Amino acid sequence: MSRNRVTRSSPSRGRLRSEDRERGFTLIELLVALAIFALLTAFAYRGLNAMLEGREALQRDTRKWRDVTLLVGRIERDVVAILPGRSGRNPSGTPVAPVTSVIDDGTARDGLSLIRSGVALQENTLAAPQRVAYRKVDDRIERLTWAGVDAAPRDAPVAVPLISGVSAMDIRFMTDNGEWRNTWAAPGSDPRLPAALEITLQLASGERIVRLFDLPRNPTP
Repeated sequence: MSRNRVTRSSPSRGRLRSEDRERGFTLIELLVALAIFALLTAFAYRGLNAMLEGREALQRDTRKWRDVTLLVGRIERDVVAILPGRSGRNPSGTPVAPVTSVIDDGTARDGLSLIRSGVALQENTLAAPQRVAYRKVDDRIERLTWAGVDAAPRDAPVAVPLISGVSAMDIRFMTDNGEWRNTWAAPGSDPRLPAALEITLQLASGERIVRLFDLPRNPTP
C-alpha cells in the first residue's frame, strides 16, 4: 500500500526566499550604476566647460572689437578737428607742424602727432586748441595730451592707454600728388598737411585693420 508523501515548506525557508528578493541591488549592479553615473557626470562637465570657454572667448572678442572701434573713432574725431596752419612749439622752441610723425615725448618715438581744435562746449582748458598724439608702447596704443599747443620746458604729456594686444602700428601719409610716405613734417619743416592718412593695426590675435582718413585742406596762401 503506497503512501502519499506531502512535503511542506517550512515557514523559515519561505521567509528567506522573500528576503532574497527584497534585499536590493547586488554589488555588481551598484558598480555598473556608479560607472554610468560617472560617465554622465564626465559628459556633463565637458559640455559645461566647453560652454564656459566659449563664453569667455566671446567676451574677449567683444572687448577686443569694442576697443578697436573706440580707438578708430577717437582718431577720427581728432583728425576731423585738425587746425590747418596752426603750428605749435616743442620745449626747445622749434616749430611743430599741425600733423607730424615725430612725437616730442622725450623718447624720439614715431607715431602720429596733431594739433586740433578744442571742444566748444567745455569751459576749461579743453575749449582751447589741443596737441595730442598716438604712439605704440610694447603691445598697447597710447594717446598723449599736452597741457597746451606750445609746450613749456619739462612739459611732459599725459599718456592714456586705449587698446592692448597690438603687435604693430604703421602710419602712412599721402602727398598732394598721391605718393605715400612713412614720415611727415619733421620739426621745423613745411607745416602743410598731408592729403590723407592711413593707419594699419596688426593685432596679436592675427587680425589686420586698415583705416584711411581724409584730412582738411591746407589753407590757401
